[in-house]
Amino acid sequence: MTILFCNIGWMQKYNGIKSDSLERGGSYNENEIGHEVCNFSVVRGNVYGYVQPTGQIKIEKLGAGKEDESISGVTVIWTAGPESGGTAVVGWYKNATVYREYQTLPKRTKLQKDNGLEHYRIMASANDATLLPPDERTLLIPRAVKGGIGQSNVWYADSPESKKHVTRVIKLIEKGFLDECPDVDRYLAGKEGNPRLVTHLKRERNPKLVKEKKKQVLKETGKLRCEVCNFDFKETYGEVGDGFCEVHHLKQLSQADGEVKTELKDLAVVCSNCHRIIHKQNPMLRIEQLRRAISKCT
Repeated sequence: MTILFCNIGWMQKYNGIKSDSLERGGSYNENEIGHEVCNFSVVRGNVYGYVQPTGQIKIEKLGAGKEDESISGVTVIWTAGPESGGTAVVGWYKNATVYREYQTLPKRTKLQKDNGLEHYRIMASANDATLLPPDERTLLIPRAVKGGIGQSNVWYADSPESKKHVTRVIKLIEKGFLDECPDVDRYLAGKEGNPRLVTHLKRERNPKLVKEKKKQVLKETGKLRCEVCNFDFKETYGEVGDGFCEVHHLKQLSQADGEVKTELKDLAVVCSNCHRIIHKQNPMLRIEQLRRAISKCT
């Protein structure tokens, strides 16, 4: 599979700016409406995608000849930056045609005219285009690390170190969803992944905060029950589970780059399963949301 990653601004629907907003689109979009605002608008059975590269799209890296103007059969992965930080996969085109230079839109629609769109760089059949709902944009691609996305909006993912990220993306495309749950311990031990999430989880594991929160809850309730599902490690595992629980930060710390003052009221006692499910979504689930999800299944 020939893959090209294109980083654009964050939107909900990419079907025009009128009922949506373009966020974190980079310096190019500071004074422009952003040509990606209609990347998933269907026009006569096709979609016309735009990304702002530095110069040409080097389609020879995708298998085209140096004199070719385009190459077909490319899987284009669209990424954007969610509010919680990082770079997430928001959708893809399969069997797309990628052009070296920008192309002029044929017979612009009213929507394209209203949004000031004149050019595109990638075209595909609408049947081959998939836009993920915002709550399913959970696959993050690291940036500024070896094997991850660089500073350019166009990434060819052609290094050996990139293979693991491409493999996960292919799995997402094939299944239509990402059924991975972040392993908290792996994020803490490894260097890959969203650095803001790592910071979040490290803060949650702050020994002093954990100790004080447990002490407070035990004093008030006499038990360390999960605030989501009521699971109690001591009741299930006996003495080996006495005093054990995980402590979750209720605030979206992944949005914070600096130090944040934390009070015990900002923490919650949770079991390991609920903790990982909370972090499975981006943005993370609230305690109340997961409680409701559980109640629907029981």
